[in-house]
Amino acid sequence: MFFKKIETEGLAHYSYMIGDADDIVVIDPMRDVEVYMNEARKAGMRIKYILETHRNEDYVIGSMELADKTGATIYISDHEDLGHVYGEKIKDGFVLEIGKISLKAIHTPGHTLGHMSYALYERDVEKAYMVFTGDCLFMGDLGRTDFYGEENLEKMTGLLYESVFEKLIPLGDHVLICPAHGAGSACGDSMDERPYSSIGYEKITNKLLQVSSKDEFIQKFARMRIKPRYFERMEVLNVKGGDYVGNEVVLNTLTVDEVAKMKADVLLIDSRTKEGYIGGHIPGSIYLPKGNLTAFLGSIYHPEEKIAFVIDGKVGAMEEIYWYCKRIGFDNIVGYLPDGIEKWQEKGNEVEQLATISAKEYREMPKGDDFVLLDIRDFNEMEEKDPVENKVNIPLKSLYESLEKLDTDKHKTIYVLCGSGNRATTATAYLKVRGYEAVVITGGAEMYRSIV
Repeated sequence: MFFKKIETEGLAHYSYMIGDADDIVVIDPMRDVEVYMNEARKAGMRIKYILETHRNEDYVIGSMELADKTGATIYISDHEDLGHVYGEKIKDGFVLEIGKISLKAIHTPGHTLGHMSYALYERDVEKAYMVFTGDCLFMGDLGRTDFYGEENLEKMTGLLYESVFEKLIPLGDHVLICPAHGAGSACGDSMDERPYSSIGYEKITNKLLQVSSKDEFIQKFARMRIKPRYFERMEVLNVKGGDYVGNEVVLNTLTVDEVAKMKADVLLIDSRTKEGYIGGHIPGSIYLPKGNLTAFLGSIYHPEEKIAFVIDGKVGAMEEIYWYCKRIGFDNIVGYLPDGIEKWQEKGNEVEQLATISAKEYREMPKGDDFVLLDIRDFNEMEEKDPVENKVNIPLKSLYESLEKLDTDKHKTIYVLCGSGNRATTATAYLKVRGYEAVVITGGAEMYRSIV
């Protein structure tokens, strides 16, 4: 048996290659598909089939381009009509034979109505060996059930319960689970940071499975979550098909003069270090480091934005950023300014600095009514020892649509808090561009809580 797990950097997305004899099936391929073709060539095998677990929300799927390049057949769920322009429709119970193994489709709705999982069997063995669970069952978490609106929340959560407890768990404790995402994905709240798991291990450790009834599960799990801004664009691209991206990095190197002329008309992203950005940045630029790019670019901005980047060094670092953007549908990359700040200042241009205050200084400063504490963490990150004076909680992922909560206090200083100061730097830069007086609390809540 051939098995390969492919992790998409920047997205915490997992796709899989399963095969036997001469043929391979790819499950939920990412947009830049060359990696699958390379792995197949190295194995001396061909990609014959592509399976999708569901219409993905957080990245552009590469099924159409991979099929076009390999001649593979795409299979998608026939349990929900989303208007796909590609793929052969399959139903619950469909079996795909590949040499001495087979993949059986299991309709597992809840995250979406048409969601499919795929159980893998070896020849002459009645019990499943592993199951590809998509966004139904994660390691330590479950797929969100709020995409169909609050009016359908209870229904979808009930369907997820039935999928997990009545379809996946009965496969057996020994069965390995292969989810579509890992820790850090926008598709879950609390995925565990481990490479593999089994149904039996999830039964023991997954807190969301520790319930005695469907009603208890619905009460525990059914809630509306933040929907990143770019998800709606992904919904369109993943039924109509996104543009092919090939394997070539298409990047223009920009000059300082070009950046100066265009910066009012593009989203200028500074992907240097937090300390570098705070110490001096091009006016109007936004701080978004590579590690946070896919998590927050699509939450704050729309995929149609034209983007230019400011980076340290040369093109090497920018190539990774390029693919991070492409994988979530941000295709309008104008170019990048290498060695950005040095070149900007060499031309005699001014830089701006970001106001900061340490967590210790913030804790010790007099507290009146002339400031606002903006906590941009998610609600599940809060702890009792966190600061509460004059606090407004707006998670960074929804800041773009919640600025009216700050408008009455626009004349006040806004101190921005996150866990360590990283996200707070992004939020402070975002607010500063929009005319707010904002200050980063460096060290964040972690440092604040540690001060005795």
